[in-house]
Amino acid sequence: MNPDLEGNPKWWGGRIPDNLVLNEFHPKQLINWKRKRLEPLLSKLLFPVCWSLLLLAIGTLFSLLSYKTNFPQLFGLIILILGPFSLGFSILYISNKHEKSKPIHVLLNLFGRSRILWFTIIMFILITSIIQKPNNFIFWNLAILPSMILWIEWLAFGSYYFSSPSAIWIMKYNSKMDLPMNELKTNGWDWQSDSLKPKNESFAIKTSEGNFLELSSINLGEENILVLSWWQKGGIRSDPFVAKKMKALAIPGLTNKLGYSISDFDLKMLDGIGFLDKYYVNH
Repeated sequence: MNPDLEGNPKWWGGRIPDNLVLNEFHPKQLINWKRKRLEPLLSKLLFPVCWSLLLLAIGTLFSLLSYKTNFPQLFGLIILILGPFSLGFSILYISNKHEKSKPIHVLLNLFGRSRILWFTIIMFILITSIIQKPNNFIFWNLAILPSMILWIEWLAFGSYYFSSPSAIWIMKYNSKMDLPMNELKTNGWDWQSDSLKPKNESFAIKTSEGNFLELSSINLGEENILVLSWWQKGGIRSDPFVAKKMKALAIPGLTNKLGYSISDFDLKMLDGIGFLDKYYVNH
């Protein structure tokens, strides 16, 4: 296999894990496509989780004890909310480690579900503290609970979406021919491009429960390549063609309780892909 497609062994500590290789599969619909592994992101989340938790703990301590000390209450509040905020920013930053990432998609989903509520409460408390400077020490403790909940929510978000193997699927093709827009649309694809010869852009997507399969084209020198990507609801790519037991391995107890669920990829999502086989070039 091409080393450029296998991925850098350093990503896994020097050697590509056997359990990853053994639990990957190659669907027959992608006979002319090749898997290109992407860098695992979960390990990059470990350090931000540790120092954001430390900020959260220090901020909580200062908020609870500020009435007994001369420590500025506002400063303690800022340290407190930096805990979840730094973790959320780290998730957004780490997601950008992959080329052609979708940071806006990640950002919107970071504030999905109840997370926007806890963020709004925290910001309201912060703005009120700056404008009114309350003397009641109980007020300065109001941000503790929403900050903890938001930190836990973003911990689950990052651990869930970063812990599944990530890859794209690529195929060299003849870019001089018009791509089969009508055939793809007939099979459930939503055509995105203004051209039948798209270059360096996404040209078709197919959605499923907030996730979506994307077809795009890129030009690498004289090579023209089609790229198939499976984007999870959170805006992070994953490889859909791995065993279910390899997905979302980090903190499953927490992610399951917060409603994150793992499902098998529906191979019917690949309907229409076969029309691209006639564009395949092997050189």
